[in-house]
Amino acid sequence: MHKIPKQNRDLSRYVLKKDLLRLLGLATWLVFWLGGALLYNHNHRTYRPDQRMVGWRLGLWIGIAFVTGFFLFRVSKSLFDRSFLGTITANQNSRGYTPSQDPGKNAVGSYDFRVHTSLRVKGPKGGRHRIRFEQKDGFYNYYHEGNEILHLRGLPYPINLDPDRKCGTVCSACGTWYKDKVTHCDICRHTVIDPAALAAADSERNKEQP
Repeated sequence: MHKIPKQNRDLSRYVLKKDLLRLLGLATWLVFWLGGALLYNHNHRTYRPDQRMVGWRLGLWIGIAFVTGFFLFRVSKSLFDRSFLGTITANQNSRGYTPSQDPGKNAVGSYDFRVHTSLRVKGPKGGRHRIRFEQKDGFYNYYHEGNEILHLRGLPYPINLDPDRKCGTVCSACGTWYKDKVTHCDICRHTVIDPAALAAADSERNKEQP
């Protein structure tokens, strides 16, 4: 199983922080709903049991809270996201614009150009995957059909492992594109994963296996 390289420990902490925030958000959401049910019961304690939030009604209330919170805080990203290696079989892009946080730097004016991307990936054993993310800062030529990419769990932007690519590097955390090879992202300050480091990590892991 592919993992974030040891020299990119900050990215491991970044993924862990996102997982904890999702779970904390869900827990807070459940407490809020449960508190509402208990407050209702307290204010209507003289009512008959079938008019209060008890028994199956309370269970249904908490169940609705869990389902809505599960999707609202995207807990599935923490539970079901897995690392995988594969080859891009289809690259679908759609253009869009979002309000710019710094209109002065953008010639368009008050909007930033975005490319909404959906990659279809075929794994070495035939498994199929789909990755969706938003590309920005003009690096929509970073991914091409036939490129081998690696998606690391919890990181939104996959890594292009194609040794022949000449299109720079991308921060796996925030998606900032760099024309040349860099070690740290200027925007989010996280380390940028070097594909060569991944190959070295895999080699070391294979040596450790009996």
